[in-house]
Amino acid sequence: MVQKSILALTCVMTVASTLYSEEETKLDDTAFNEEQFVGYGLKAPAGLFKNVNDTTVRGVRLLRGTELFIDDLMIESMEGAWRQLNQPVKHKQNPVLVKTSPIEEGAPGYGTVHYDPQKKMFRMWYQGWKKTEGTSTGVLFYATSRDGVTWEKPVLDKATGSNLVQHPAVQGFQCPGIIFDRRETNPQRRYKMLFSCNPDGTSSTWMTSAAFSPDGIHWTASKELPLIPFSDTQICPFWDAQRRRYVAFLRFGPPNTRLISRTESEDFFNWSPKITVLRRTRMDAVQQTQFYQMAPMPYKNVYLGAIGAYHNESLKPIPADKPWTDRQDLQLAYSRDGIVWNRVGGRGAMTHASMNRDADWSDATRKAIFLPYGKRDKDWDWGYVIPYYTPEPIVIDDRIYFFYSGSNAKHWWTWTGDPPKKDPNAKEPSKGVGLATLRVDGFVSVNSGADGGTLTTRPFLFLGDTLVLNADAKGGEIVVEALDPEGQPIKGFGRDEAIPVTSDSVRHSLRWKEQKDLHQLQGRPMRLRFHMRAARIFSFTPRTLHRHYVRAYE
Repeated sequence: MVQKSILALTCVMTVASTLYSEEETKLDDTAFNEEQFVGYGLKAPAGLFKNVNDTTVRGVRLLRGTELFIDDLMIESMEGAWRQLNQPVKHKQNPVLVKTSPIEEGAPGYGTVHYDPQKKMFRMWYQGWKKTEGTSTGVLFYATSRDGVTWEKPVLDKATGSNLVQHPAVQGFQCPGIIFDRRETNPQRRYKMLFSCNPDGTSSTWMTSAAFSPDGIHWTASKELPLIPFSDTQICPFWDAQRRRYVAFLRFGPPNTRLISRTESEDFFNWSPKITVLRRTRMDAVQQTQFYQMAPMPYKNVYLGAIGAYHNESLKPIPADKPWTDRQDLQLAYSRDGIVWNRVGGRGAMTHASMNRDADWSDATRKAIFLPYGKRDKDWDWGYVIPYYTPEPIVIDDRIYFFYSGSNAKHWWTWTGDPPKKDPNAKEPSKGVGLATLRVDGFVSVNSGADGGTLTTRPFLFLGDTLVLNADAKGGEIVVEALDPEGQPIKGFGRDEAIPVTSDSVRHSLRWKEQKDLHQLQGRPMRLRFHMRAARIFSFTPRTLHRHYVRAYE
């Protein structure tokens, strides 16, 4: 009986493909008409089955996952609405980690943070310095935390009783970026690192190399040291699942220059020539901005990068009319493919070409700050902030965790003095690691005021039975209508049938009256039009949250 039912269902599907006329396809009728199948033993709800092919899809974009609103790819138009870059919120207990021992000279410097969601454990590697004759050499420290706020420094080095890691024994070791490689079959190489060094102690051998570890504590350098040209700031590698390659972001050069470059490898040993992905533009001329480093982060279907934006390098005291002088904040970069990158300003993604227009960029420069340095002579991080590298997004309770280091003095404080006014007798500034968090998907929102506005998407299709909206409509509302590609409301999914969104949640399920789910919208070209009032939209995601079982019978 079961085999006959399956055969009947197969026959239904086969016969169905012959029952669509060319005219019906043009008109978008992709649902089976159950009256046509009387005698075949199947009665399916109207619209459950879809005919998806190159004609019915019409070349529109298939929505595969979460869609952010950082760029214009999914936005057809906005009326009375605008995009806004949102800033993470700094934790009240910052700094969450500081130097506690004389051995932590110059720490905390560049750092990497991993999070294990199964063990609910944060792991941090942060750099310090070792006093040596000639060129300097870095050292590496290790800390753990259950909540990202309270950190412990386990004793790893018995000789010093400190949390000193056995880093690669190479002269000039510094700027490490660390990943945990789940694909690696050799247990001795589960942890991978790229770092800078100068093996003979002279400037002629500055290079970028690799090291490996079974536990992240005991490291062995690659036998072949010169792998990539030198980078004078942290090198950030990761496994790019979309490109099936290891990718690293580092500085341009040689000669070493404050620009952002990219390289990739199939095996972590043979790396491609660098390509420069972020260069300075006319907007950057306002504050003489240079790019100290970028910490990349693959995020859902896109790539994001926290840029250390260093402004107006100077050995002189900070002038009153240029308060950004010799200080560094964090800005945001964005890419769909990990190769072509855009900067993110106060109104979303900005192309390289657009940032080179002849215009007054003063206001745009201020609005492009993702994570600001603190208030001068008041906050612990007023001088500069440096991104800590998180190879994978750390998301806990719907908040993205960002770590960074900061200091209460400007970059070249050693030349100008500029002692922290809270402690004029301090021989050097204090440093620390800070934590900031952001709403999941909350990088850029589409906002509307009390007078209302609309956002209309470009045509797309999705697979699933639910569209989940990340939005804040507390104190306002969002009403969504589904339109066909020509802009006409789809029957049963119009504005009047929509159930308004009136609260704040990262998981609103879009609903329409008389519709228990959205399976009838699956697999058909459509647009969404968001009617917003005093609301913010961050993202939307197609999902399947219901079981669509159809009984087959004789």
